[in-house]
Amino acid sequence: MLTGVSSRLLLVVACLLASLANSPAQVLYDGTLGLPAAQGWSFFATGGTQTGTGTGAQLDTTAANSFQGGYSLTSSTLNRTNGFAVRFTSRMIAEAHANNNRGGFAVIVLADDHRGVELAFWTNTIFAQSDSPLFTQAEATNFVTTATVDYTLSFRPTNYVLLANGAPILSGFVRDYSAFAGFPNPYSSQNFLFFGDDTTSAAGNFVLNKVVLVSAPQLVLHPNKIFTWTGVSNQTYTVQSSSNLTSWAAAASATSVSTNFSFTNSSTASPRFFRVSYP
Repeated sequence: MLTGVSSRLLLVVACLLASLANSPAQVLYDGTLGLPAAQGWSFFATGGTQTGTGTGAQLDTTAANSFQGGYSLTSSTLNRTNGFAVRFTSRMIAEAHANNNRGGFAVIVLADDHRGVELAFWTNTIFAQSDSPLFTQAEATNFVTTATVDYTLSFRPTNYVLLANGAPILSGFVRDYSAFAGFPNPYSSQNFLFFGDDTTSAAGNFVLNKVVLVSAPQLVLHPNKIFTWTGVSNQTYTVQSSSNLTSWAAAASATSVSTNFSFTNSSTASPRFFRVSYP
């Protein structure tokens, strides 16, 4: 059984992947509408089974560690300077690994400069893949992944944060995996997403229910000190204030059942600056 870097087959097919226009929030995959391939994703597998559950896509490669499969997408511009987040709902059913640096379910998010992070999932652990040494276990968290979990993978200029059901569980620096020299090789790709089993050293059975891209909100100032922005429905946004554009503090939170959000500045302090922080 191959366990080294050379054994890693990253499942990127040579067909044209979907591109999506920029917007504050985009549903990239909705499991109630069918399988990812019908919604612009590319699917490839060397073995295993893919099943539509009615609410998501179930991919099972546990029959053999050598089986691999997954879903890839080239998305809208993923700009870490402005900030963005990828929200996804998933559930691990089973996982087995012959190498502690591998996981049967992987999530890869690479920004427009090909830097980002790869996360590996076991049934009780989530860890990041290091870029030096390449593809070894880096920061990790003990977390049970066998329930259906709403994850948010949020990116800033130099770091990422992973939230599970709204609570932060893992964080670290973004990585540069472009030293990888195998084929196929997505690690020099830009604006790249992958969900699946990308290794011959582990196998997984998981359900992917939803993937949503959340871009940085753009604030609009209206009369009477009202700010509005377009966001993700039922997502909580934090409004932060500053007097010097250096130190920021939470001023309020905002939620909405629609994509329209607003905040009214009732403070008399001046000068005062505002920004909206999202997941």
